[in-house]
Amino acid sequence: MAVVTFVRALAPLYIAPFLLFIPVLLVASLAVGWGPGVLSLALSTAIAAWFYDADGTLSGAEVFLLCQYVAVGGVLVWICHALRRAIVQNEVTLDRLNAANGVLVENQAALTQANEAAETAREAAEQANTAKSAFIANMSHELRTPLSAIIGYSEMLQEEMADGAAVADLEPDVRKIEGNARHLLGLINDVLDLSKVESGKMDVYAEAFDLEPVIHDVAATAQTLVDRKGNRLDVRVAPGIGRMFSDLTKVRQILLNLLSNAAKFTENGTVTLSVGRELFEERDHVVFQVADTGIGMTPEQLDKLFQRFVQADVSTTRKYGGTGLGLSLTKALGEILDGSVGVESREGAGSTFTVRLPASHRTGEAQPAPEAEDVGASGGDLVLVIDDDADQRALMTKFLHREGFKVRTAADGDTGLALARGLRPRAILLDVMMPGVDGWSVLSALKGDPGLADIPVVMVTFVEQRALAASLGAADYVMKPVRWDRFKNVMDRFRPPEGDALVIDDDPDSRARLRKALERDGWAVREAENGQEGLDRLDAARPGVVLLDLTMPVMDGFTFLEAMRTRPDCAAVPVVVLTALDLTWEDRRRLRGASQILHKGDVSMRDLAERLHGLTATMPPSEIGPMSGD
Repeated sequence: MAVVTFVRALAPLYIAPFLLFIPVLLVASLAVGWGPGVLSLALSTAIAAWFYDADGTLSGAEVFLLCQYVAVGGVLVWICHALRRAIVQNEVTLDRLNAANGVLVENQAALTQANEAAETAREAAEQANTAKSAFIANMSHELRTPLSAIIGYSEMLQEEMADGAAVADLEPDVRKIEGNARHLLGLINDVLDLSKVESGKMDVYAEAFDLEPVIHDVAATAQTLVDRKGNRLDVRVAPGIGRMFSDLTKVRQILLNLLSNAAKFTENGTVTLSVGRELFEERDHVVFQVADTGIGMTPEQLDKLFQRFVQADVSTTRKYGGTGLGLSLTKALGEILDGSVGVESREGAGSTFTVRLPASHRTGEAQPAPEAEDVGASGGDLVLVIDDDADQRALMTKFLHREGFKVRTAADGDTGLALARGLRPRAILLDVMMPGVDGWSVLSALKGDPGLADIPVVMVTFVEQRALAASLGAADYVMKPVRWDRFKNVMDRFRPPEGDALVIDDDPDSRARLRKALERDGWAVREAENGQEGLDRLDAARPGVVLLDLTMPVMDGFTFLEAMRTRPDCAAVPVVVLTALDLTWEDRRRLRGASQILHKGDVSMRDLAERLHGLTATMPPSEIGPMSGD
């Protein structure tokens, strides 16, 4: 009542209810909504009516004011409700904008991270491209250097031989050619081995072996490298070092790589090879250490040491050469053998590489070296099979027997080499991946032995390295599992010749060379000095093949060939023309009866022998003449 009395004192009677209740309407509508606002309007109208009815009556003016109040109050409630709804919608919109802004911030952060990752990848790609370019440049230099030396010394040898130099005077140059060729082969092998490591195709061929003789053999091999710069090699093998069951080829390669690296970066110093055993992670390990007193490395160089295709420093490459493959391959081989390779080094104070390898590889147990199997006797149709897989040897033996060959087999490279020297087989079938001495080493040894170099070697293997096989002198390459139909075509080239070979040439030296090559390949050889004498030889016996020169006295080769092809019994006899003439179209027309036309000097004696086998293999046995002597 005090408030009402106060309001009445301040305002006229008809204004007082509005002053009292309009703020209530506004607050209720804005704060809560239109429902409470309408309720407040109804209550305030009732209170205002009571306010006006204080004297007991409502006049017409008071009723009008009440109605006017209700109308104005309703409008206020509607306006406040609209304002409140707009505020709520604005708040919702603001929340959405805040959420969208948060997403944008997150996207911006992700974009920033992606840009940083892309920049990192770009830098890595640039570094990889730089490393690749440097590697290609280094490899190009490393390959061209021995190739240039081989070519240069070969040219010098030719000149010296033409001048009549003694054999003893030629030996140093021959050894240099051999050394550069072996260096070149080592580079190629490193690249091939690393590619096998990266593709996951490097297998482990574990075997049991005595460590001490292996260590001394490796040291003897590396001695030349160590001596080259005036260094001393110190070998320290712990007493009773015992045996190891691992991949001997890979262990040797690891040690030779480390010794070669130490010798390259040390001058007038000491290279030390130490071997011992220790228990590491509850497992017996063999520990190899190669220490040198060379140039050493900085911490920055150590960080890049085992990266593939990268040397520790560009200046190192320029001064010492190399491709950056050796140490990365060494580390990869150590990991393949379940071991580790580490290094300690200080600039100017040398380096020490430590290789820890399990004394027993987990792939299996050592197997005793199998003995060579004697399956058939030696002879002109003998084939030697060298393969460590007994099932593969049995399959090859069965197939070759069915094709009419005699067979001897060997289960390892050393035994195979011994049999090859003792038997001199017609052909050798050689696997690549064998324990101990692998196929590449056997092939190199065969082609490096003058007494065995002419024996054709066919690689029969799971390994796809045709280019390497061809460069080492393999006659052919057959992938396992063997397709016997194709393999039959390969072996047909090595069948003993049926019939004899008639050589018609007026040059006695040419006839002597051909006789020697053909007799070494199993042919019986008859000779004729001219075409007329050749026809006389045909009268005596039909040959299995004829090798024919064209320019001869009495009767030339053109006339002989025409006369020979008129004889029914000689119509199918293969004729290989060997000539130095530059043949015209008319000459070739007259030689249509020849099986092949070859230029003297364009084909080796071995290739010629294989061509003759191919020609005679296509002839039915009934068409090949009997063997006969001169």
